[in-house]
Amino acid sequence: MLNVGEPQLNAGQWIAQWESTAPLTGKWMTVGAIHHMPSPTLVLITDGQAIWNINGQHVHVAPGHLIAMERDLVIEVVEGGDLDLAGWQIQFHTYTLFHKEGGGQSFEWRVPDGNMVMKIGLTGGFLSSISDRLNEEWLEDSSGRMVENQHFLYGLLNQLYQKQPSEQQTIEKGMMRSIAYMQEHYDRVITRKQLAQIAGISQWHYSRKFNERYGKPPLDYLANYRIYRAQEELLLTSARTQEIAKKAGFEDAPYFSRRFKQLAGVSPRNYARTLSERRLISLSPLCAEVLIGLGVIPHAVVVTPLLLADHQRQLFHEHRIKLLEVPQYVIHFECMEQEQPELIIGHFVTEAMKKKLRTIAPVITGLSRDIEVLLNQLATLFNKEEQAAMLQAQVGHELDTARDQLKALADSSATVMVLRVEPFGYRYLGGNSSGMSQLLYKKLNLSLPVPLQTGEAWFNPCPIELLERANPDYLFIEKRVMEHFNSDDYMDKLLESHHWKKLKAVHHDRVFYMDTRLWVDGCGVIGHTKMLGQVISSLLGRQNE
Repeated sequence: MLNVGEPQLNAGQWIAQWESTAPLTGKWMTVGAIHHMPSPTLVLITDGQAIWNINGQHVHVAPGHLIAMERDLVIEVVEGGDLDLAGWQIQFHTYTLFHKEGGGQSFEWRVPDGNMVMKIGLTGGFLSSISDRLNEEWLEDSSGRMVENQHFLYGLLNQLYQKQPSEQQTIEKGMMRSIAYMQEHYDRVITRKQLAQIAGISQWHYSRKFNERYGKPPLDYLANYRIYRAQEELLLTSARTQEIAKKAGFEDAPYFSRRFKQLAGVSPRNYARTLSERRLISLSPLCAEVLIGLGVIPHAVVVTPLLLADHQRQLFHEHRIKLLEVPQYVIHFECMEQEQPELIIGHFVTEAMKKKLRTIAPVITGLSRDIEVLLNQLATLFNKEEQAAMLQAQVGHELDTARDQLKALADSSATVMVLRVEPFGYRYLGGNSSGMSQLLYKKLNLSLPVPLQTGEAWFNPCPIELLERANPDYLFIEKRVMEHFNSDDYMDKLLESHHWKKLKAVHHDRVFYMDTRLWVDGCGVIGHTKMLGQVISSLLGRQNE
């Protein structure tokens, strides 16, 4: 029983009844897919990231997030296909506990904070405590199982109803509002008086507190923010300096050039030529590995130690690149701010984090994870076309050699599958995505089993029955590496199942184990060579036996 407090008006005592628990399917990773929630729903994210549009509200989800939604909400997938999403959808109903007519009636449940959608972060300890529950089958119908389902649901609801921190007005929050205003309207005339009014304090008090917190007066902070945006425009567009100055909020082009040189040390015209000499932070080991191949040495790279490939660790050590160690799917803004970067680059980053990063440096994200595309993108950015051409030729030669070696296998009817074993189940590598999907099924022309060819995401849900239907001739297995969890239980279940024993790949000893660290985020210039070598030695070694 839950006794709902003030956030939910006209609510008395009510009970929740579990309806269903199901893993997120491939449709949750398909951009543009629509999901309707006919009943109150909790979504628990266990892996990957995505961005959803929930009734017009953009919501970023990541591992450990619990998203609560009222009934009849609609979710559109904005980002998800290549972001490795996994999780569970829990639907339930609510009823009044007592009713004057003697029976419970349907109760219109509202999320605790008064909005239609609510997102909270669950602790690693709580996630670990429910991992066994998620590992169990959900289809068994018994009174004991119903009690377990109810217990599981109430455990999640209890997390949702934990007392939230108060939202009292503070000077800090007032300053944050003023910064948000700068970010939104930096192309307009902004005065200190306006900013102080937005913060809700006097101009003198605002300037003093702002200087204490951010190390510079508010208008200097604004000028730097404008210069960072101008630097992005200089790198990403061919617009004239005068146009860029105006777009960044500088009506006077000569004044813009002076402020630009004060911050960057060079004129706007010469800025792009000096990019490779700047204090650069890479948001991923893959990006850093490719940059080093082009002769650009980052100052620092953001890494999750558990997922860092051995060759990358050695490479970064040799070039004395600082490792900014973070938990999986997390970026520590304060840690990056301390490094005083002059440019931040990477692949995917949430809009909320990008907004924060853009206050300390120019930021370029959205870069490809495909080695050949990424080489071209970074070569154009850093004026390293000649070096990129040499590396492209090397990659192309390696691919040509590999295709020749694998031609007989590719021309045959033999199929190749990559199965990911996770703490909560299984997924398979789709044939139309990026990274190793492109390498195996597009560049090397290997064949994906027919039952798997409808998978649109990078990794798609794979019930064990689907694995038996796919029945690949060659099977690569990735035991998913994640913080707080391990895949041992599901690996044991797989090896003990009768489905496993029926597979052709098992019968012919064509099962190979792959390393998450190399195959997922380690396929840069060096990693590409290593990964190709593993594929060839595995497939040809077993074929010739």
